[in-house]
Amino acid sequence: MHFLLLGAAIFVLFQFGGNRSEPDGKIVVTPGKVEQLVMGFSRTWQRPPTNEELSGLIEDYVKEEVFYREALAIGLDKDDTIVRRRMRQKFEFLIGDATVLTPPADQDLQAWLEKNPDKFRIEPKLALRQVYVNVHRRGDAASKEATKLLARLNNAGKNIDSSTLGDTSLLPHELPLSSVDEVARVFGEAFAQQVTGLETGRWAGPVQSGYGLHLVYVCKRTGGSVIPLTEVREEVQKEWLADRHREMMETSYRKLRGRYSIVVESRQVAGSAASQSGSAANAAQRP
Repeated sequence: MHFLLLGAAIFVLFQFGGNRSEPDGKIVVTPGKVEQLVMGFSRTWQRPPTNEELSGLIEDYVKEEVFYREALAIGLDKDDTIVRRRMRQKFEFLIGDATVLTPPADQDLQAWLEKNPDKFRIEPKLALRQVYVNVHRRGDAASKEATKLLARLNNAGKNIDSSTLGDTSLLPHELPLSSVDEVARVFGEAFAQQVTGLETGRWAGPVQSGYGLHLVYVCKRTGGSVIPLTEVREEVQKEWLADRHREMMETSYRKLRGRYSIVVESRQVAGSAASQSGSAANAAQRP
């Protein structure tokens, strides 16, 4: 206990004694700083501060500055992850303010849209009708029944009422224009992937789903396309500005990084030491 107390006393003496660098002994509260304090108070309370309140604001600022300088003097900003991250954020904001981008021209946005079409694409859609064959009820005869129904549907042409055919189920007989994802939500992913390759205007199948077999007639299909710039100009501009900002930030970082010599120390020494320590321990355990 005596050694611990002595160590603590030496630490405090070293940190707060003559070995530290003394902070600047002058604190100047400029008219600009006073105006800033007044504006901050006014935004919060919707009125200017009284003389007494202003004196309190100034004193609070002086207290903050005193503690801040004293903290710097004893190195409290060193090796602090939160402080490091905050400083990095502030510096990145500073770079961002210095690289304010001018609004892009329409040709810039159009070029970006053509380079990144998937972000603003209208999904392909299809409308279909289906006749259901219950595999669980029909068993091995389900496939044969589906083949017979398919031949009947194609021979009858467009006039046949397909809703009266097949087995009853809670699945919709007809689906309006829907995206592949919407089809998948109703019939399952496997079914949706298969029907995207079917020919329009002809009964086809049987198509397997988690429910059973289906004979499918694709009534209509719309291909996917990129939304015109006139309809999404604002969104495209936001994406363009974000991309340009990232590029400029990366360029600034690379330039700044070039000022430093980067040395990544190998961990091999530590690993070797640990290995040697382990070997020594194993040797000590041998009889």
